[in-house]
Amino acid sequence: MHDPQQLLIDLKSPNPDTRNHATQELWLMWYREAGDEAEEELNRGTRLMGENHMDQAQQVFNHLITNFPDFAEAHNKLATLLFLMEKYEDSVFECEQTLKLNPNHFGALHGLGMCQYKLARYDQALKSFERALEIQPYADANRGYIARCRGKLN
Repeated sequence: MHDPQQLLIDLKSPNPDTRNHATQELWLMWYREAGDEAEEELNRGTRLMGENHMDQAQQVFNHLITNFPDFAEAHNKLATLLFLMEKYEDSVFECEQTLKLNPNHFGALHGLGMCQYKLARYDQALKSFERALEIQPYADANRGYIARCRGKLN
């Protein structure tokens, strides 16, 4: 088992292999944090989402959140689903739930920024993308959105 604090430090490494390894290990840790049963359900919901069975995926994620309310990744996957369904306000709420449980969740910070951007809350989106970049300084997607937000604000 890897030390999550060390993995967060490794996200800032100039070595891309170190960063990629840390990113993968953090995602694995987040997926597994509620146990095998929850991870299986999370994977099932993610598969349904990937197959465009949005209502079924939403049922899976809602069920997971009911049974494992502190499972940050269940909230994050629901946030992703809601974003894809263009339910940005609901997605913001789930991103915020994820971040309450896991303040270092760079995926939820990026997702929060994406929702805020879609809602034309460029000042809030800018802050979310900047926070994500503090955790994951080499994430170019966040840099791109920071530039877009600044462009919209000027």
